[in-house]
Amino acid sequence: MKYLILALMFSNVILTHAQVQSNKNVAKNDSTFTIELGDVVVTGTRNVQRLSKGGLITDVKGTPLRNLGTCTDVISQLPGVISNEGNLEVLGRGTPQIYINGRKLIDKSELDRLSSKEIQNVEVVFNPGAKYGAETKAVILVKTIKKQGDGLSGSMAVTGRQAYYFSQSDNLFLNYRSGGMDIFGTFNYDFARRYQKQHNQTTINSTPDHYLLDSDIRIYPKSNTYLANIGANWQINSRHYVGVKCEYTAVPDSKSRWLTDETVMVNNATEDKINYETNWIRNSVPVHLVNLYYQGKVNAFNITINNDYYSCRNSNRQTIVENSLLGGESIIGSDNRIRSSMFASKGVAEYLFNGYSLEFGYEVTATDRKDIFINDGDNLPDANDRIKETTGAGFIAVNIPIRNVELYAGLRYEHTSSDYYQNDMLVKGQSRRYGRFFPNVDFTFPIGKTKFTLSYEAKTKRPLYSQLSSSIQYDDRFTYETGNPSLTSEHIHNVSLAGIYKWVFFSATYTYDKDAIISVIRPYKPDTPQNIMTYDNFNHLSKYDIVVSFSPRISRWSPRLRLNLSGQHFSMKTTDGIKKLNTPILFFSFFNNVTLGKGFNMTGEISGRTRGEMDVVTLKPSWQLNIGAAKSIKNWFLQLQATDIFKTARSSMITHGTQMTLDKWNYSDTQALRLIIRYSFNTAMSKYKGKGAGISERNRL
Repeated sequence: MKYLILALMFSNVILTHAQVQSNKNVAKNDSTFTIELGDVVVTGTRNVQRLSKGGLITDVKGTPLRNLGTCTDVISQLPGVISNEGNLEVLGRGTPQIYINGRKLIDKSELDRLSSKEIQNVEVVFNPGAKYGAETKAVILVKTIKKQGDGLSGSMAVTGRQAYYFSQSDNLFLNYRSGGMDIFGTFNYDFARRYQKQHNQTTINSTPDHYLLDSDIRIYPKSNTYLANIGANWQINSRHYVGVKCEYTAVPDSKSRWLTDETVMVNNATEDKINYETNWIRNSVPVHLVNLYYQGKVNAFNITINNDYYSCRNSNRQTIVENSLLGGESIIGSDNRIRSSMFASKGVAEYLFNGYSLEFGYEVTATDRKDIFINDGDNLPDANDRIKETTGAGFIAVNIPIRNVELYAGLRYEHTSSDYYQNDMLVKGQSRRYGRFFPNVDFTFPIGKTKFTLSYEAKTKRPLYSQLSSSIQYDDRFTYETGNPSLTSEHIHNVSLAGIYKWVFFSATYTYDKDAIISVIRPYKPDTPQNIMTYDNFNHLSKYDIVVSFSPRISRWSPRLRLNLSGQHFSMKTTDGIKKLNTPILFFSFFNNVTLGKGFNMTGEISGRTRGEMDVVTLKPSWQLNIGAAKSIKNWFLQLQATDIFKTARSSMITHGTQMTLDKWNYSDTQALRLIIRYSFNTAMSKYKGKGAGISERNRL
């Protein structure tokens, strides 16, 4: 309770400061305009948010958002978007695809090195159209301010994060422009070292015994990531662009150490005490991505063609040392090696006529993934899986404006052939053939001064390749993990209504997910305490999401209150019988930005969630307080942030299974100080327009 009182006191300090500043003779702010007519002064405020086809556009240039610091800071404040340590998610839609000036974002660190002052606007598309993949459920489009200028330009950024341990990220971007030719390159190094503390209480009701496992866990992950790319872009003339970009990523040294002290009780009596030391060594070397693109105008058609080649090698070595009071010491391990490659091509043609627009195109992908898993010392089976998959898609969309009403409709058809091999033998029963149409329609209309968009879309979600694996991984004496090669694709239907009035935005979405893929825990064998975590298709899962956002402007103070209610209609068999998991979760955020002038601004945010259910999990409540300050000095930018000041953020939850219930308390190293120092010179953005192809398929890998 004392933490909540301190948090409210902090918000009052921000508000009081803003009210004091509003009584002073402050300079004109960026989101207002003033017209002097003799002795008469008329001041107005323009709306910084407006509806788009299936989404919401938020202006950044000329608004307080331009002072937040980075593109990540801006996106995390948009309605319907939540951020967890820089990982962005659109509520009810999952992880979005992000584009900067039409180019698909691969390296998410680019969001941290893109200054908020360089952004024109950001669009969150809640209902992506037919030109996006049928698995794409949310898109974020970032448009930067157009800049011109020949010669050398670039930026250098250093980020330090002090939490339980110190982490750092360094980035260098250079672009050389001469006439219509751009040559550019990026190098990024990221060293991450974190800490987690966890306490688990696991109950297992197996016939005839009742088990209670009490576990204290400390987790120490550490990784080094290198990313480099180089490319060239040629603006042949005002109508034609071509370009190529090669990207190399390496994670040569990713380690994680888990220390677990566990007490095993059977029928209320202590049976054993076990210490586990689990070490993971993961490598992803190398990861290659090559993009070739053409964009141009041929007669009345705007044409874009992208071709991508992607390849990746992953290895994962696990070693577990068990020390049991009853059984002594034992060593268990596994070795997992994955080889993946993908070729993709996507073409889009747009035709404009009399205010109308027509889009049509194609997308094809071909993927080959081989997964070898070898267990040591635990008597679990090995696995040798391979999946070869090809997908072909065609789409058409039309945009029809009629006075103040706008209709956007699209239709996409996808056909997928997936061949599943075990030990180099084709398994016909687990191979798949999909062919399906995916329609979408958006109807935008005004009622008075409020603008609405009514939308419907059909989407799919194919299993991740890791979810299709037949390998069985040993976690501890009572828990294993595996995939499910028999999984089928989900078929998703979304209906949504969104509206905006001045600085108030709201949306309501209902989702019907047929054959929903959900993580489950079930007995490994009948009448044994061992359980296995896997995935199943459930007949259906119904969800709803309601978003309300208030973004007024009070002099130098720009508060933003966001409320996101997320719920579901779902029940499952648990240790307590059939259980309804229908309690909705309220995500809340009260963000404050105060502009103090001369390139200096301060921020404060209280955010969190209530207790509620999501799939088979009951999330426990959590909240945190973050504050920050940023300063721009000519070409320099400095930002200092303090996150989770009172150390109240938790990743705690209860996971329900048919005979196991896992009650987890978790702290994930969220109390931290972060400092960003960035220097930019002659900041002309690269003209590279490659958008990428096969994005959804690459995400599955």
